[in-house]
Amino acid sequence: MKTFDEEFYKERVNAFPFVKLIGMRLLSAAEGRSVMECHIRPILKNSAGTLHGGVMGALVDMSVATALRSVMPLSSQMTTVEYKVNFLKPVETGTVTALGAILRLGRTIAVGSTEVRNADGEVVAFGSATYYILNVRADVGEPVIIKGKKGGGRKA
Repeated sequence: MKTFDEEFYKERVNAFPFVKLIGMRLLSAAEGRSVMECHIRPILKNSAGTLHGGVMGALVDMSVATALRSVMPLSSQMTTVEYKVNFLKPVETGTVTALGAILRLGRTIAVGSTEVRNADGEVVAFGSATYYILNVRADVGEPVIIKGKKGGGRKA
């Protein structure tokens, strides 16, 4: 059975037209975590001159999705059900980095979180995302919390 290949996946994600359009770049994805960055360009700014909230939202969605992909079977497909972003501090210049992590992986639903940090390492936004796993994975027992803890979900 094929396993997750981080280098192949990074190349694939970084070639996506949307990712290229926004100027995002996947730096790493492994073991339920990912790191993405985005250099702030004038086209990504809102009328106040700061990074547009939609870009932050895209970073939340993509960073959790890439973290999720790193722990899913290669044949799995998923789609975003919901994502949420809290904006803490405006960012005008530099690069923002999104640190995504999977919090819970069930058979049909996965949930993750993201911190978006500015070039100084300050958290400027955080968010969460929920994904529906379209082709239900083989039964792997109870849902798990990434980091090896058992989930508290209902038993089948």
